Amino acid sequence: MSLVSLLVASLLVLPAAGGAEHEVDRAGDPSLFMELFAHLTPHALAGFWVGGDKGFAYVDPHIPGDEGDAAAPDAHAPVFADSSTFTDFYKEEFGGGFGFLVYNINTVMWIAGAVLFLVFWMVARKARAQEGEAPMGAGFGLAESLILFVRDQMVYDVLGKKLGRPLVPLFLTLFLFILFMNIFGLLPLGSVGGTATANLAVTGGLALVTFLYIHFCGIKEHGFAKHWKNFVPHVPWFVLPIIVPVEAMGIIVKPVALTIRLFANLTAGHLIVLGLFGLTVFFGSAVIAVPTMGMAVAIYGLELFVCFVQAYIFTYLSIVFVGASLHPEH
Repeated sequence: MSLVSLLVASLLVLPAAGGAEHEVDRAGDPSLFMELFAHLTPHALAGFWVGGDKGFAYVDPHIPGDEGDAAAPDAHAPVFADSSTFTDFYKEEFGGGFGFLVYNINTVMWIAGAVLFLVFWMVARKARAQEGEAPMGAGFGLAESLILFVRDQMVYDVLGKKLGRPLVPLFLTLFLFILFMNIFGLLPLGSVGGTATANLAVTGGLALVTFLYIHFCGIKEHGFAKHWKNFVPHVPWFVLPIIVPVEAMGIIVKPVALTIRLFANLTAGHLIVLGLFGLTVFFGSAVIAVPTMGMAVAIYGLELFVCFVQAYIFTYLSIVFVGASLHPEH
């Protein structure tokens, strides 16, 4: 659920100005904070079964009750936590095979990818249609500004034009993909929405791309043996037993740092906003609601800025790490 949806829900449960008979049921209940924070965790939207008697079929991800079945489970029942639990539950009933779940963060990533493809396609189409003259329009101007910013101020600034030019599409895609996922995490998309970059699996996958490109570019530029040798500085031989483990650890720390940095920054802002929503319901008072909702809206606006900043930081650090493998002397 997006933060906008939670903001609207919080406003709806405010007590009316009239007295204690209008107090909300959750006032004074500390468990509501954990329920609000649970909105940051992924939840299954759909389940699919492959093999067995089912062949390939859709299966509702909600856990059936004692008298329920896979065809008509309770829509308000909890969903399966993961694909392995889902598979174990239905494997005997469906005569073998396996199941997998589609989560809300998957849909956000698909939407972000589709929007990214659509933006690139529309910009390229307009550029071809107006070949020989400067394309006009606010949308094209914004897209051009973003492309030139990533190319000139990020990629070329670190890698130089010669080495950076082939990598511009990669880092431009990385920057916009993260930016769109961050922004969609703030939009009211209902149950299909969520902040994909507030999930370690997503940020870890993005960091893995950077990790692979660090070594792919280094090996391509210097050769396999010299690439790995470049990680060890020129020091006296008796220092090598200390330097080699430290440098080896550094190889792993870089993608881990990228993973945690993006995850922590996106999660922290959401936790603050959700905590303010919780205070509104917890105290059940309009006197408390006005300042807390005001603070929540202000932080929500700050989150929009954070969306851009964190996409920039992740991409720029990725460029720096790749540049270090291409220019080990620096």
